[in-house]
Amino acid sequence: MSILQQLIEWDKELLLFLNSMHTPFGDKFMWVYTGKYTWIPLILSLLFVLFRKNWKEALLVCVALAITITCCDQFASTLCKPYFARLRPARDPELSEFVQIVNGYRGGRYGFISSHAANSFGAVVLLSMIFRNKFFAFTSLLWAIVNCYSRIYLGVHYPGDILAGIISGTIIAVIICIVLNGFRSFLLNKKFLNNRESPYIKDPDIRITTGVIYLSVLCIAVYALIATYS
Repeated sequence: MSILQQLIEWDKELLLFLNSMHTPFGDKFMWVYTGKYTWIPLILSLLFVLFRKNWKEALLVCVALAITITCCDQFASTLCKPYFARLRPARDPELSEFVQIVNGYRGGRYGFISSHAANSFGAVVLLSMIFRNKFFAFTSLLWAIVNCYSRIYLGVHYPGDILAGIISGTIIAVIICIVLNGFRSFLLNKKFLNNRESPYIKDPDIRITTGVIYLSVLCIAVYALIATYS
């Protein structure tokens, strides 16, 4: 057996282990958590935090974030998935009978690499580099990790799909942030990463910034719990 084949076998074994931890509560919670509209409060809170400081800076960040997510999504979905053509766990004839799914959801045909993982970590890494706040980075990283695990729990991605998505999303975010730094230096005559004049670095109103974000995350958690028990 080659090294690649061995890695694939380990990936399948890890998937079956992590996917086996199903409970009625977990099924409902993960289904709600991975939904697109669940995170609207967090998006709105981020927009508030960005635009309350400086609209020019905020526009640059929003454009950079949009480009990051678009690049991550297209790299995963348009390039990698059709090229590697790796069936999702829930669609693999040899494995699907052992994979637990929720509400009959199996995802698209191919799963390598995970768009959810790439998009999540792309956004988290970019914003963490911009805000440079430990509490924000920890909160957003926790969200991204749970979001990634939800895809394994639902049986639509292997851990390897997730890991590749995390790596690609992180690399793309770092590249976009470097490009953003160049544009910011050119347009605003300021260095985005190293100059403390950035309104998002050493923010004197950081309690407001983190408070708004934490409140939105709390609302999401409460909504997910209510939806789970309803």
